Amino acid sequence: MQTDLLRMREIDKAFNGIPVLRNAGFSLRKGECHALMGENGAGKSTMMKILTGVYRRDGGTVELDGQDVTFHAPRDAEAAGIAMIFQEFSLIPTLTVAQNIFLGHEPRRAGNAVIRDGEMVRRARAILEEFGESIDPRARVEDLSVGAKQMVEIAKALSKNARIIVMDEPTASLSESEVETLFRLVRRLKSQGISIVYISHRMAEIFQICDRITAMRDGRDMLTAETGKVTMEELIRAMLGSDKTATLDWAQRAVDLSVPPVLEVDGLSVAGHVEGVSFAVRPGEIVGLAGLTGSGRTEIVEAIFGIRPVSAGAVRVGGAPVLSNKSAIEAGVGLVPEDRRTQGLVLDHTLRDNVILPNLARFSRRFLVRDRAARETSEGHIRNLKIKSESPDQVVRLLSGGNQQKIVLAKWLERRPKVLILDEPTIGVDIGAKADLVQKIREIADAGTAVLVISSEFEELLAVSDRLLIIYDGTLIGDIERQDVQSEEVLHHAVQG
Repeated sequence: MQTDLLRMREIDKAFNGIPVLRNAGFSLRKGECHALMGENGAGKSTMMKILTGVYRRDGGTVELDGQDVTFHAPRDAEAAGIAMIFQEFSLIPTLTVAQNIFLGHEPRRAGNAVIRDGEMVRRARAILEEFGESIDPRARVEDLSVGAKQMVEIAKALSKNARIIVMDEPTASLSESEVETLFRLVRRLKSQGISIVYISHRMAEIFQICDRITAMRDGRDMLTAETGKVTMEELIRAMLGSDKTATLDWAQRAVDLSVPPVLEVDGLSVAGHVEGVSFAVRPGEIVGLAGLTGSGRTEIVEAIFGIRPVSAGAVRVGGAPVLSNKSAIEAGVGLVPEDRRTQGLVLDHTLRDNVILPNLARFSRRFLVRDRAARETSEGHIRNLKIKSESPDQVVRLLSGGNQQKIVLAKWLERRPKVLILDEPTIGVDIGAKADLVQKIREIADAGTAVLVISSEFEELLAVSDRLLIIYDGTLIGDIERQDVQSEEVLHHAVQG
């Protein structure tokens, strides 16, 4: 029987008297990939932040190599060989790959502070080549693809001799080919004896890449099992509870085809990304934009929202032209962006502040916010969207990724949009919340809003859409009724052109 490299036992943690972890446990063997799963707010991130020295536990023990350890700061965990790669990369875009990999522990000349740039580039290249990557260590990080940035983060951890790497939603923004590259790297790291904690809400990839699975619910570990000895149904039951379901089934909806379109896109071109795209969306209709990463989906919706320059064509909402971001918002367009943290939220402000931010005119009187109205409105969205938060006054940065995503949705729902655009709406959202979100999107459309959805998860796109637009290499190559798409495989072939 394999000996555990890491054991976390009976871990307790509370914030402001509210328990987040209750007698929670987790173990990790040398050279294994162990999935850590659960709903948003189940305690996964808190557990890993205790492991990496970000938080101090209130009770319980952490053993590494059989020795009881306590990490007072992230640098203590790093010194013990533990690294965490967050969903939002901690890279400096204007620095080179090599500079990012060795940031804070650059090779220097003996006796002085001069950095040995050549040595740094050589060592960075050696680390990258060791796991089969040909990334130029002298390239600026801002010029890299998302997949390449992921590799730089892993190389950064390896440069510090990490033997445990925590990966938080590592495939959330990766293309299909980049996911395969990541999986090959995970297998290589395992063969070298490096252990991976793999946090993801994507069920299929968990069964593809992980050796064991631990499922958490309400701050407790509910199940730990070998991947081959647990079914998808058992895993979902452990995460959500036996009285809940999390199916993503399609429900055919009636769309009134006699009603004029509320959104019209005519010959839209975005230089270098999109060429001559035309389509329309009616009130109450849910249209899915299907395409591979880099196909131009995001550029199309950013042009509709007025935040990306249009080189040709036109966008009209309710018959009025959209010429800027301001005119798009005034016309009734809302966008839940793919990158919620930098484009959708003010992280250091409260939930209440974020919900009312695009709606200040309604909640202000003589430059003062009407606190009672703002609080009541925020509490309504907390209930309606099932946001797990202590109160409307909680700082958004402290919430889980899925709950942050719901706040972005809440602020646009508060504007009662005519057109709501959702770009990868379930990134970082657990399977139970996905089912809730699909139902919420249907309710929004049922109320008369035209909805445009982008998702890289075909199961989700097929579950929610009434119609599918197939985008390939910046052009619209297909406009298909959902009822005519029989399987994910059919959609997969379509988006490949």
